Amino acid sequence: MTTKIDIHVISDSEIEHAVQADVSSRTAHFSSIEYEGRTFAVLTWIANHDLGLKKPEWVIPIADVPHQIVPDDATPCRWRLTNPLPGSLFDASASRQVRRQFRVEPAPNLTFKLNRPRH
Repeated sequence: MTTKIDIHVISDSEIEHAVQADVSSRTAHFSSIEYEGRTFAVLTWIANHDLGLKKPEWVIPIADVPHQIVPDDATPCRWRLTNPLPGSLFDASASRQVRRQFRVEPAPNLTFKLNRPRH
């Protein structure tokens, strides 16, 4: 299925696996993006495979939640969110109250290139 993406800014400032958090008792990794001097953990993406583009849908501003900066040599991630995240944040079932509790907000209107699998 193709999803429409409005192209406003095409950016390459995504860092894959930069954020680590526990989600439903499992360790998960998320991309980070930067926009207007703020760094966000991207929870969900919207992709258009026909155009080779994606845009973040829901994000958490890293500075607004408890987190640790991970030393360079420890793991590939840069930040670790210290509070576990509920799985409902990823399947669209989270209530507004839960999204507010975890500081989730709609993503800035940015568009990124989809990473194509290498053969």
